[in-house]
Amino acid sequence: MISSTGRLNIAATAQRLDVDNRIPLRYYYRIADNILKQADIFRAEKNIIDLYVMLLRFSGLVSETIPSHRDYRASLQNQKVYLKKRLLNALNELEELKPAVQQKINEINRRYTYQSNSLQQSAVKNQSLTYHSMTKAVRPAAREFNYNGSSAQQFSYSKPMEEQFRRMSLNLLRPKEETLSKHSILGPNGLYGQWQPPKTNIQVQYPSNIDLTPIEFPSLQQPIENKLPGKNDHSNSEASSTESTVTIENRENSQKCHMDEPLPMISFEESETIPSITRQPSPPPVLAEVQDLVPAISPQVTEGDCRIDNPSTDGLVPSESPLQLHIATTMMESFMKLAKSNTDRNLETCGVLAGSLKNRKFFVTALIIPKQESTSDSCQTTNEEEIFDVQDTKSLFPLGWIHTHPTQSCFMSSIDLHTHYSYQIMLPESVAIVMAPRDSSRKHGIFRLTTPGGMSVIRQCQKRGFHPHVQPPDGGPLYNTCTDVYMNPDLNFEVIDLR
Repeated sequence: MISSTGRLNIAATAQRLDVDNRIPLRYYYRIADNILKQADIFRAEKNIIDLYVMLLRFSGLVSETIPSHRDYRASLQNQKVYLKKRLLNALNELEELKPAVQQKINEINRRYTYQSNSLQQSAVKNQSLTYHSMTKAVRPAAREFNYNGSSAQQFSYSKPMEEQFRRMSLNLLRPKEETLSKHSILGPNGLYGQWQPPKTNIQVQYPSNIDLTPIEFPSLQQPIENKLPGKNDHSNSEASSTESTVTIENRENSQKCHMDEPLPMISFEESETIPSITRQPSPPPVLAEVQDLVPAISPQVTEGDCRIDNPSTDGLVPSESPLQLHIATTMMESFMKLAKSNTDRNLETCGVLAGSLKNRKFFVTALIIPKQESTSDSCQTTNEEEIFDVQDTKSLFPLGWIHTHPTQSCFMSSIDLHTHYSYQIMLPESVAIVMAPRDSSRKHGIFRLTTPGGMSVIRQCQKRGFHPHVQPPDGGPLYNTCTDVYMNPDLNFEVIDLR
């Protein structure tokens, strides 16, 4: 119902249901009843948009799908009259709801547009702040430094970063071809270079034992061998006021050596011990491969948890995906206990899931075990009317089915796909649970046919028994593992064994 542009599209959820003549007409009547039952719940919850969608679905089903069924002409007249009466009521209510629904849709679309713009502006702002902080870290603001020269040269100054780097570079050796790597941590080729191993022609070797002998730092008072253009030669005397020196503050005495140009960005402090430097070159850094290990833990949920994460809907607007389905955490274990006698004999067992609807969430509150005929690779109910009677008496929705694979792995066979097709026609949220106790990799799975891919393939397939299926036209799978089913530890259910 949420289009690719993010805007609410009710027509997407009220598409026409294609008729399948293999499904008895009474099934379509039950589909109509289930839709009206959902509409009654949404009406009571004042959820006008979901109510509007249900009424649209009911109108399309009654006016287009059911009349297309081959058995419709031979159906009872009173059923036709009943459906036409309900159809007129639905159409009248749709007209009454249309202005309020349109206003609500406009409000939601405006809110979505506002939130989208806010998110975009926030993202741009965050990018700008990140760029600003990175730029600030690379190019800090100029600070004030005090120069301690002669009495005639002492002054305070504040100059741009470029000027400070220019002045600082005057005291560094001029790079040469063979010594370029000493002046750049990136090597002679800069950012575009790659790390090269030491060359034998310059006599650099990796020693077998690391030499930890300290290297003496060269005196900062030595004359510069590589003179820069435009500079005169200086004597080596400490008394000369134009001699290049570095200011060093000693903690024990206040001896000061003077230099010709200040070094505002570098501060040298004497330490009691000179750090030792090893002679072995360091290898280049290697980016480690990091894997994000997040444990898959089933959340503890209650009836108020697990809302669909859609900020523009307030939990009251249907989306293209089915509603959430909650199942009790102990239901599968209870079913396996009921199926144990068949499982020990390598016979399949099946059950029917039924439940209620509240706050746009379905809850499986009943596990129905019908009369059935089983083999090692199939299971079929024998009296479906009993199942319908239980559902009608307790006002339950058909929410799917569960069955065992006592000798096979956890998957949906071709027979399973055809069986589940009838459940998903009744209610799009219906699921198929497969219990495979002998599958060491996956003991159970919760599946649903893909829409429209898997549903269209099974609708057009006329084969029976075990057989292969063609791939859906969209290239996707026939069925998927459900992502909107929640194992709820606080959910109670009852077992109704009809065998």
